Amino acid sequence: MIYRSDTTHFLDLVAEDLINRFGTDLANIAVVFPGRRARLFFNNYLYKHADNPLWTPKYFSMEELFEQSSDLQQADNIKLICELYKTYIEVYNSEASTPSTETLDEFYFFGEILLNDFNDIDKNLVNAHSLFSNLKDLDVLKDQFSHLNEIQLETLIRYFKYTFQGETSLQNAFWSVWNVLGKVYTSLKEKLGKERVAFPGMLMRSVIEDENISFPFKQYVFVGFNVLSKCEEELFKRLKDKALFYWDFDTYYLNKDNNRTNEAGIFIRENIQKFGSALTSGSFGNFLSKEKKITIISSASESGQSAYIPTWIDFIARQTDFSDPDSAIVLCNEQILPTVMHTVPSDKVENVNITMGFPLTQTPVCSFIQILTDLQIKGYNESGKAFRYKYVLPVLRHPYTHIIFPEAKDVEQELLQKNIFFPSKEILIDKEIFSYTANSLELAQYLLNIITRIGKSYENVNEYADVYGGLYQESIFRSYQIVNRIYNLIFSGELDIQKTTFLRLIRKLFSTTSIPFHGEPVKGLQIMGVLETRTLDFKNLLLLSVNEGFMPGTDNDNTFIPQFLRKHFGLSTLEHQDSIYAYYFYRLIQRAENITFVYNTDKTQTGKAEMSRFLLQMLTESGLLIQRLSLQSSIKPIQSEAIELRKSPEMIERIRNLYDKNVNPEANTLSPSALNTFIDCSLRFYLQYIKGLKVKDELSDELDSSIFGTIFHRSAELLYHQIGRTTRQNFQPFLVKKESFEPYIKHQHLLDKLVSQAFNEEYFKGKEVDPKQYNGEQLINFRVIRHMLKRLIQFDRQHTPFYIRGLEHGVYSNFEIPSHNVSLRIGGIIDCLQEKDDTLSIIDYKTSGTAKTYKTLEEIFAQKENRASHIFQTFIYASVLIKEGQKQAVSPALIYLQDAGKENYSPVIMYEKEEIKDFKELFSDFEEIFIRKIAELFDPEVPFQQTTIIGKCSYCDFKSLCNR
Repeated sequence: MIYRSDTTHFLDLVAEDLINRFGTDLANIAVVFPGRRARLFFNNYLYKHADNPLWTPKYFSMEELFEQSSDLQQADNIKLICELYKTYIEVYNSEASTPSTETLDEFYFFGEILLNDFNDIDKNLVNAHSLFSNLKDLDVLKDQFSHLNEIQLETLIRYFKYTFQGETSLQNAFWSVWNVLGKVYTSLKEKLGKERVAFPGMLMRSVIEDENISFPFKQYVFVGFNVLSKCEEELFKRLKDKALFYWDFDTYYLNKDNNRTNEAGIFIRENIQKFGSALTSGSFGNFLSKEKKITIISSASESGQSAYIPTWIDFIARQTDFSDPDSAIVLCNEQILPTVMHTVPSDKVENVNITMGFPLTQTPVCSFIQILTDLQIKGYNESGKAFRYKYVLPVLRHPYTHIIFPEAKDVEQELLQKNIFFPSKEILIDKEIFSYTANSLELAQYLLNIITRIGKSYENVNEYADVYGGLYQESIFRSYQIVNRIYNLIFSGELDIQKTTFLRLIRKLFSTTSIPFHGEPVKGLQIMGVLETRTLDFKNLLLLSVNEGFMPGTDNDNTFIPQFLRKHFGLSTLEHQDSIYAYYFYRLIQRAENITFVYNTDKTQTGKAEMSRFLLQMLTESGLLIQRLSLQSSIKPIQSEAIELRKSPEMIERIRNLYDKNVNPEANTLSPSALNTFIDCSLRFYLQYIKGLKVKDELSDELDSSIFGTIFHRSAELLYHQIGRTTRQNFQPFLVKKESFEPYIKHQHLLDKLVSQAFNEEYFKGKEVDPKQYNGEQLINFRVIRHMLKRLIQFDRQHTPFYIRGLEHGVYSNFEIPSHNVSLRIGGIIDCLQEKDDTLSIIDYKTSGTAKTYKTLEEIFAQKENRASHIFQTFIYASVLIKEGQKQAVSPALIYLQDAGKENYSPVIMYEKEEIKDFKELFSDFEEIFIRKIAELFDPEVPFQQTTIIGKCSYCDFKSLCNR
């Protein structure tokens, strides 16, 4: 397909000029582009202008051209840092009085910075000896900076004295490193040279410094370059006699006048002066001379930008069918690519070509490797020879685990149901996934084995049978390559790192890797990053994230060389980068006709909420008519109407079958907690008890209030079983005396054993776990429960002697509802039944909360913020005992453990300012109101409704269903 457009593009001009100069035989011509993307477009333009069969030229990037001319091979970056580390240690130890103890783990990321500096030094042909000279020597400084006037030199020397001639630990640390960097640089290059490998700058410098290297092509064509390193500039000079230089520019930013100098044209002006231009300035227009439709849009959110894409495509679709690659979406922040991909409407755009590559970090295999590595580094308890659950669960829940280990869900359920916090390899079943690796070599081999399993299993999985299918398969292969690369370096002994550094290294390599999309590059809508736009032109442009910080970018590599030295020696600086991005910006839009810029104003998402300085510059300097719009999020208030569920005859039948013993002799028992739920929110009762909805089980080493209370109750029960020498299975009432508590007061370890046993039974689900293995929060809760148990002992000791008639004692009775011919079984478990002075006390322990009050019995059944639900519960127990024929006085009591230590504290519940000595006096009144209330459950005229007390929804498991 030959691409034709009514807009003259830069590559089109270059192709036409080459055909006019050399005809169609271009076989002995080397064309060099800044990037690879331009080659396919350029071929298309050559075919457009060729009248006869065409011999295409050879294409190179600048890096490829240097590599072809050198006998050095570019070394692996990890290998380079390992070699740099060895060299640094050798040089440092030969210079320092105290040998370095720095490990490769500690050095690695400093080494990355230093290697970038060395690379920059060689690319710009800097005299490293001069750069790393002794900055304390002011006489040397005067010689090195002799081009400065006296005032400038004096200012600089004062700066040097203040910054580098102090005696702080930071300054001394800087000097201890700085003074050896020159020798490290020289020694590293010598070692690499002997192995015939190099870092990129070293390779480029070797080509420039070797005058015997010949360049075989008859003609060299350099297309679309801007800023040049010194090596690139020297190469241009050497090839000047047989080279053509095609600079892409616009007179708007190229020319200088008395009023302004646009930073976008700084390097192009210098390049044209030095090397000339194969295209005359008449071939280019003026940015201001061509009619443009420019719109700047602010978006209230990052996602709002992507949501605008369908609107933009609708507008462009009125003018084009997207068959030609004349429209592009350019992402200044490439991290939003996944979101952008999902917002392009496939019914409007048949062909989408994504040139920037999908980030490997956003593929499932990356997250899988991350959690596997975390499992190995953080998740193994060597003392217990088991894994920690919080690192096991993410592995069991990952989709790739389900592919290669189908039993993963069953294992997860076992961990959740049994509260297994330290699962062993036997429980986890898969001996490969849950094997422990002792070092980095084993970890790398472990990951390779699992990635291989994924790759083999993935071939038969159709879960991603769409655009992502091939992408994810490719990501598995790329991940294997990266891990295998590290494995080989560790195996050969060139890389010696700990597992923690292995993880950081994996993250670094994954973050710089992308997966290419396969498509037709010269067809359809183009989606690309800023760098991919070099030399390409588009009629319709949508630029997203045109924010300060993304345009220009601020992801400059760290450097060990101070900025003032970088500037003096001609190395790249922050100002340098700004000029480069200014050129990218203006060059991209100079031939476009419909241009839309979108920037984000929400600093909470990216921290970069200002429009780009280039947009401000264009608004104030260009004089163009620019439309400004704002995208606003559509905010619709959630309907707050109360949910009401009417009871159909079928629903009434279901309720009766669940609870009415007249209908179903095996009907469920209604517990006090269920009845409390019905009173507080009948809709929640319906969801939980009628529909049977349950919250997904979660395993947590944090104790919520429910499990905390359960452990305390079991500890108290165990205490009294020991005192009475009874068990749950063989309980007999017993007398408790004051001396019964003496051993527990004198010997704390007895209480420790009780609490530990309760933890093992209720929290660890029967597994024996020594308190020494508890984490911090578990240990704190252990001590709090022990303290509460002490307080209970002190309180009960004051009221001895008394009999224990029941521990965790179940009481149940039938209640009749004549109005609906319903018989209900109601009851539950009483914490402790105590008998003293012919009174049977219903003891309910409370580990949290405070005592509630009520004025009338009706209040206990009413929806209100602080309803006395605990009192209602004890009243139910008292009613059940009375209905079952209890002859003794029945006294309901609530022991709030935080208050039990107070003087004159009484747990007996009050009614009308008097303690309830015998609930029989209230029973008939209570039962009447209770029957009336519970009858509503079977009344078709009373619907299930949301609670009117919003505070009750705060911790409700179903609040999301109710829009609460």
